[in-house]
Amino acid sequence: MPPIRLEKPRSTRTAISVEVKKEICEYIVANPNVNQGDVATFFNTKYQNFGVDRTTINKIWKEREKWLAVLSTSQTPHIFRHRSVQFPELDKAMQIWTSQATAAGLPLTDMILQQKGKEFAKMLNIEDQLKCTNGWGYRFKCTT
Repeated sequence: MPPIRLEKPRSTRTAISVEVKKEICEYIVANPNVNQGDVATFFNTKYQNFGVDRTTINKIWKEREKWLAVLSTSQTPHIFRHRSVQFPELDKAMQIWTSQATAAGLPLTDMILQQKGKEFAKMLNIEDQLKCTNGWGYRFKCTT
């Protein structure tokens, strides 16, 4: 008679937002003596139907510098992958300029963002590497 194999129920994949990954890292930093299994249990009870495993906590913790460096924005709860920007200096300059422009009450249209992006690219000597297209402006607006 062939041996009977017990099949483990397949677990479904759970997408973890960047914000929760940052929260997991901050929890481990605040509680350095807690083990990863306890962290998984804590977050599984905090977020119902989360189903995160100890190995997932380990993978998140290995990339802690990346997750702790993420700035929280209104879009962060909806972001599940962290993609770094190609030109961080340009992105930082654009963020500073847009925050100053909105504080001054200036209207920010796609055309104005593209023009300012071209100006900053010229200042940073990357104008030949950057095309300030409609898609570039849209993605920039989504990150701010």
